[in-house]
Amino acid sequence: MKKSPRLLVLQQYNNLLRDQAWANYLRFLDTLLRSIDHPCSHELLRLKNAEDYTGMVMFADYISSTVFQTAAEHRLCNQLSAVVRKYPFPKDRVMFDPRKQAFETFLKSERKCSRVNKRFRLFALLRSPHESALSSARSWIHYVLGDLNLASVMEHCNFGPGASIGVHGSATNSARKILAESWSVSPSAFYYARGFLKDDVHIREYLSRGARSRFFSFDNESFNTGFDSKARLVDYNNISFVPKTVKTERTIAVEPLLNGYLQKGLDVLMRQKLKRVGVNLDDQSRNQELARLGSLPDEGNDPYVTIDLSSASDSISINLCRYMLPCDWFSFMDQIRSRSYLIDGTCSPYEKFTTMGNGFCFPLETLLFASLCHAASTEMKKPSDFSVYGDDIIVRRSVADRVLGLLRICGFTANRDKTFLEGPFRESCGADWFEGIDVRPVTLDYSFDSIESIFKFCNLARRKSVISLIFSEALEFLESLIPPSLMFQRPYPGNVDTALEVPLDVFLSSPFSRWQRNLQAFSWLEISKSAFLDYPITHSKGYELALIRGALLGIQSRTPFAERRKVRTKIRRVSYAGGWSLYLPGVLLSG
Repeated sequence: MKKSPRLLVLQQYNNLLRDQAWANYLRFLDTLLRSIDHPCSHELLRLKNAEDYTGMVMFADYISSTVFQTAAEHRLCNQLSAVVRKYPFPKDRVMFDPRKQAFETFLKSERKCSRVNKRFRLFALLRSPHESALSSARSWIHYVLGDLNLASVMEHCNFGPGASIGVHGSATNSARKILAESWSVSPSAFYYARGFLKDDVHIREYLSRGARSRFFSFDNESFNTGFDSKARLVDYNNISFVPKTVKTERTIAVEPLLNGYLQKGLDVLMRQKLKRVGVNLDDQSRNQELARLGSLPDEGNDPYVTIDLSSASDSISINLCRYMLPCDWFSFMDQIRSRSYLIDGTCSPYEKFTTMGNGFCFPLETLLFASLCHAASTEMKKPSDFSVYGDDIIVRRSVADRVLGLLRICGFTANRDKTFLEGPFRESCGADWFEGIDVRPVTLDYSFDSIESIFKFCNLARRKSVISLIFSEALEFLESLIPPSLMFQRPYPGNVDTALEVPLDVFLSSPFSRWQRNLQAFSWLEISKSAFLDYPITHSKGYELALIRGALLGIQSRTPFAERRKVRTKIRRVSYAGGWSLYLPGVLLSG
């Protein structure tokens, strides 16, 4: 398809911005820091002018862990920190090795889990001095989970969108996983996977039907033969790293394909059971609201406090889970998890029970932390007034010290920089509150390497008026980088990286605004990103079965199986009429 002139201009400018990303960031930072009269901005500016970018990041980290005197000052200083501490600095500009730091943190967690395993091995043999509290936590977990029903797990098993061992890169859709040359699975999960997949009629047909046959057999032996020939035993997961901050990366583990399939079923079931007792992992608003209440100055003598943990998912030790979980649940989890990890060609056994990347890690850590909050409340004879979302924990101040003590016994370490037991500030689940006032900053964790990234930052900064005042001059500089031919504007909120969101009077003066008489509404141009179809998979044997299975699970018909990191860019005329965003025909500019 022929590209439009405007789309060619977009690509040319994006190439130019990519080359000038670092210089433009420094100019943006210089404009921002010079426009603000505060000791923090002065120090950051001094470090920038001295080209001490390592010192600048360290000072930004110091700011982010400081609670200031007023909400306005706290918001200002943390906003300055948020445009520095997570920015992807060029490696030759800072003296950090984020990959090395992440690996060292991973190994440190392994050593800590080893010590905790020894501790709970002793607890199982000898009476623990904390037995009363741990028994209360264990009883609560048993109440929440009940008996394990494998049929309920089987009902929710499915392939997730992420990478697996044997299926990685951009093409990780469910069709790629079903039609993969082989299915990786750990030896302990092999028979569970074979039994569960036998219940999936489309996968059964895929394995049982011959290459030229229109029919397939329901014979179990035929299915087992097909499964056995396709399964590949892998007794480890692959450790990989993804960006987190300029100082460190985040460690994740890529699971064997069929282990991930089984873990997904357990994840859904555990979320349902947690929701039954008021712990909803589909909604962060309760944590956010309790954090706001805890920050209010008139909350009383027993306010809500927020606790955050360091490397929480990497600190769940094997014997802790053996000690706390019902036997049938522990046994099943233990068999469908990866028991070893592979990194740099070396395979080592895990001391931890799960890793980030394991499908049931998030509900499991939530369950464990919630049980300790319940146990602390019971022991202190206080109502069970808490909220847990992953490693974001909120409890009353009167039980916080006991909760921290139980967490420490179980091998978890509180992140002191993000744990707030006193003062006017609380932070939880992406919400920051200072005496009930929203002081959440806009984080810059990407480069200004495209028109879309500039749209994104400008829109996010302007969605909060107090934040837009901080960036007033800096946003003007960013907009000066956008050529007039690509200065797309719209009067309504939308995808933050498609056009600038402006007031109606500014939009009316835009050369791209147009009144649509047939719709009785305004229209504008914006950048549109659509999924890119994974074309090679359409020619694979069994594709039609994967397509039918996907349709029954609700995938989009236009791009049923898309590539993860590849998108099709277009410039389209859009109108917002009657509550719907409409793409108007006849003005599609493809690329």
